[in-house]
Amino acid sequence: MTQTCTSTQNDVIRYVYNETTPSENLIIEESILHDNDLLSFYLNCIDLKEGLNKVKVSPSEKSTNRILEFSRNYVPVI
Repeated sequence: MTQTCTSTQNDVIRYVYNETTPSENLIIEESILHDNDLLSFYLNCIDLKEGLNKVKVSPSEKSTNRILEFSRNYVPVI
């Protein structure tokens, strides 16, 4: 009995984040080569990952001040 292995979108996401084994990589790469929808999904994932890596998040000044104020007034309970 021949077993056919196909890659899913979850596998592609794991592949994009280098969370797959070398043998899984071969299956996923083969699937991407033969499935235009999966190829499109893969390319979109790469673009999204690159975009997410560029996002810089920092707290607002108000949040930072509230944390600092709390710290200055904090009295530990013993």
